[in-house]
Amino acid sequence: AANDSALAWLLDFAEDDFPGQQAVLQALQTQDENTFAYRLLDNSGTITDIYEQSEKYSNLLAKKRHRSLYTDWQMSSYTALSALSLSETPEMPEDKAGENQYKFDNLIGTSGGLTALLPSGAHTGNVIHELLEHVPFIDLANKRNISALRDKACQRYGLKLEQPEIIDNLLHKTVTTPLSIKDPQFCLMNIPDAQCLKEMPFYLSLPSFNTHQLNGILHNKPTFQPLTAKQMSGFLTGFIDLICEYDQRYYVMDYKTNSLPDYRIDTLTHAMREHNYGLQYWIYSVVLHSYLQNQLANYNYAQHFGGVRYLFVRGMEPDTAMSGVFQDSPDLPTIEALAALFKERTC
Repeated sequence: AANDSALAWLLDFAEDDFPGQQAVLQALQTQDENTFAYRLLDNSGTITDIYEQSEKYSNLLAKKRHRSLYTDWQMSSYTALSALSLSETPEMPEDKAGENQYKFDNLIGTSGGLTALLPSGAHTGNVIHELLEHVPFIDLANKRNISALRDKACQRYGLKLEQPEIIDNLLHKTVTTPLSIKDPQFCLMNIPDAQCLKEMPFYLSLPSFNTHQLNGILHNKPTFQPLTAKQMSGFLTGFIDLICEYDQRYYVMDYKTNSLPDYRIDTLTHAMREHNYGLQYWIYSVVLHSYLQNQLANYNYAQHFGGVRYLFVRGMEPDTAMSGVFQDSPDLPTIEALAALFKERTC
């Protein structure tokens, strides 16, 4: 009979009959008596005893838990906080989920009668963010050939474009649009990489507090939505798209790819509130304030803190300063109140 044991397969006699198997084993002993012994045991095949369970068990019970496993300690983020908005703002904002497509008639015109389209959603946003992170702004302004990086990013995030140059033109407009009415030289292209912190990670410690405390601090801010009550502790973490220095002042910047009906200031403000980006930039302002306190020996808020810029890249136009840009200058008392809530500690 065949032998399907592991040893039979190892010794290569699994398919042999019984005499053939024994012959292989006997040969091993003949080859080296010191390492292998062979003996055929007699087995009558008769059962001589009855198996009985050695011990009987009854009424088995799991050990009862006497301590609570609930904890409000967590590693949280802006997205998780934003999901607590009273208006039930979705955890994944529309610019990261599913917008309508936006026609870029003025970017590269038409080709073959078809208007170039830039798809909406997370894949487009990821490509834009990655290229703004890894390509120097001045190269985007000078229209350096970024096709290899662009195509690789599009492939990574599943963005398919009939005319991928639309990305190049969008980024060119982003870095050449003035970010100040008074100073037309204030553009991303005029900020060297050495004066930029891109995708800066941070951790804010959270003492045990309820979100109503945060609501109380930001309740009158036009771009903030109050949060539902939740007890929290642990750490708040995230990445800031860009912290940069221009003219000895430091700015928080964030890139948004939302498709909006237009990019007037009231529309931008509505979008900021709808997705609770106001909560986001107040958190980022606390991070920048704490960072500058630690890095600048002579730090003075009024002198060094430049403010916030949210760049809605689809609406930016180099010929119109601040087009597609939401700005704010967070006030120091509010920042300090939030910093106290977060223990003013960043990592």
